Amino acid sequence: MRRNIHAVINIFLGFLRPFVYANFWVAGAVWALTRLTEIQILGSWEGAIDSQHDYFILNSSLANLNAAGTLIVYGFARLFENSGKDGLRSKISQWRSAMPRTAQLSMGLGAAYVSLWWVLFGTWELLWLYAGAIGVAALYPLPFILRKSGGGLRSIPGLKLVVIAAVWAYVSAVIPSLANDSFTFTIFFERFFWTAALTIPFDIRDMFIDTGSIKTIPHFLGARGSLILANTMLGVSLFLQIVHLDAHMIWSSLLYLVFGTIISFSKPRQSDLYCSFLIEGLPFLLLGLWVLSPYL
Repeated sequence: MRRNIHAVINIFLGFLRPFVYANFWVAGAVWALTRLTEIQILGSWEGAIDSQHDYFILNSSLANLNAAGTLIVYGFARLFENSGKDGLRSKISQWRSAMPRTAQLSMGLGAAYVSLWWVLFGTWELLWLYAGAIGVAALYPLPFILRKSGGGLRSIPGLKLVVIAAVWAYVSAVIPSLANDSFTFTIFFERFFWTAALTIPFDIRDMFIDTGSIKTIPHFLGARGSLILANTMLGVSLFLQIVHLDAHMIWSSLLYLVFGTIISFSKPRQSDLYCSFLIEGLPFLLLGLWVLSPYL
């Protein structure tokens, strides 16, 4: 019986890993966060779908565009991954090296969708909104930028977390709110602290894989201190959700308790799927709470 269960688990993981490792799951997370912003600023799931704003022509959502763009950006960044100390590499990096065409296929699908979306719905105003994020995403991994420090913006000590959280917050929260003339700094900071909290477990996992030139928060605070910081950031995000975005106090607090518990189990050399599937799947739970909140 146990052997049969293991066989089923292995088959499930065999289907799951390509979906996660080829960046489709993280693209879904960006989709969920962008959709969440649309709900928060438009008042309901139906409102987000039915909006007729200039940037949502024919009921088009920026969530789809952001998801496709994530396939391109993450695939591009993975092209410049390096081994850590003693040649250590994550299982994700090993998998991508063994199956490069799968990662290339996800980038190609993302590029095709972005091109089609832009032909149908793109505007110059929207392009300007995305220009800064595209520039940062391009400079983030490039090895010939800040070469003496290790290459790319991520080589600046402590900046990796800030760059990732800021870009995610800008793309998934700021751009949709600006497109709907509903921008507030609260939307940005809530999403920034939320994303930063979920990014820290990845840095803890990669403490011994990141090259010596890439100094992340766990290198300064250690794993325990970084987890305290992550849960503090979650608390700030929860406060902003409840006080400024009218989130349901009880259900939001319970859900954030679940988030904090999952994050608190993070550790160095943690399972790749724990971070890349479980933690990156938390945006779907947050979106689900907002969709269901009118009925709670």
